[in-house]
Amino acid sequence: MYLISLYFDESTNRKIQLYMEQIARKTGNAAMIDGQVPPHITLSAFDMAEEEKAISCFKKMEQDLENGQIFWCSVGIFLPHTIYLAPVLNVYLQKMSETVFTKIRYLEGVRVQSRYQPFSWFPHTTLGKRLNQAEMREAFAVMQNQFAPFTGEAVEIGLARTNPYRDLCKIKLK
Repeated sequence: MYLISLYFDESTNRKIQLYMEQIARKTGNAAMIDGQVPPHITLSAFDMAEEEKAISCFKKMEQDLENGQIFWCSVGIFLPHTIYLAPVLNVYLQKMSETVFTKIRYLEGVRVQSRYQPFSWFPHTTLGKRLNQAEMREAFAVMQNQFAPFTGEAVEIGLARTNPYRDLCKIKLK
């Protein structure tokens, strides 16, 4: 599977990475840390047979993509195993999601995951995954004590493979 994701400015990365590390330390579940998954918001998740074709298509998107502000306002959970930061779905995030979907949906052999299609996408920044019930309670307690709403900037977009996570290509946003 391929992911197209937004990556953030250094200050925002440090803040989110610290949350991820605190959750891993408190719960003993280091899935995000061990997998070397950087802080991000995934815009698209899709399957495609040819990696070179996916990279080529991704590089062609560059002129249609720009940097933008993101406001994380809440902490949420995808039951039963994932805790995340929830950003406000603003015009910038919606436009980026639609642009990426429009660019990849008609490619030969591509299958966009259902949760990354229009009106199904829920922007989020995962902090911990594969958490059991006790770990989820601990992770949520960490965030209750640490989280305050904050703003950051999306400065890069990247194409990656999953399982294990591996960057294929990144583009600086203007």
